[in-house]
Amino acid sequence: YHGLYCEEEYNECHSAPCQNGATCRDLVNSYDCVCLPEYEGRHCELYKDPCVNISCQNGGTCDSEGVNATCICAPGFTGEECDININDCESNPCRHGGLCIDQPNGYNCHCPRGWVGANCEIHLQWKSGHVAESLTNMPRHSLYIIIGALCVAFVLMLIILIVGICRISRIEYQGSSRPAYEEFYNCRSIDSDFSSAIASIRHARFGKKSRPAMYDATPIAYEDYSPDDKPLVTLIKTKDL
Repeated sequence: YHGLYCEEEYNECHSAPCQNGATCRDLVNSYDCVCLPEYEGRHCELYKDPCVNISCQNGGTCDSEGVNATCICAPGFTGEECDININDCESNPCRHGGLCIDQPNGYNCHCPRGWVGANCEIHLQWKSGHVAESLTNMPRHSLYIIIGALCVAFVLMLIILIVGICRISRIEYQGSSRPAYEEFYNCRSIDSDFSSAIASIRHARFGKKSRPAMYDATPIAYEDYSPDDKPLVTLIKTKDL
């Protein structure tokens, strides 16, 4: 209070203490804030999210507008909190006696014998006949292209197969013939050395007397093997000139 005789009361709402559009109510030596529905607190400074009090299920999301909250449900669900699964089989989508099984956001059809498709709408006999009819009605040049492509693919596969077999056979032949080739090469080397030695001996014996012989030949017994199984060429020794 104030005044000469304390007859006047202070109005605490003059300082506008209430926030977010709240209404201030003056009291004796105090005040009170009347908040809007979406706010709370001493001065209505706290936002009161309406989604706090609602729980959206099955992947739903909460959308708030003012004090109202609404669940936005995922496909296949409904209800205030998205807790109800929509029965997609209510419309009887499966045909020709197919059994409908409801699924989240969809359904499956178990078709009877002879029928296929998402809704059991395709007859197997009609499907095979339809394919045959499509091939029959196909333009002739298209058939030629398909047949030619198949023939080319077959020839290429055959060539690749033959080349592969030949390369494998060549590798195996080279691996198996290498020892025989080395043995043959050694024999040719020994034979060449022996021939050279005999030629030198002949030249020394029947050639000009002014040219000395390069080798001395040890007499060889008339036998078909060399002593100690050594090559015959080792019996020919070089002569010091």
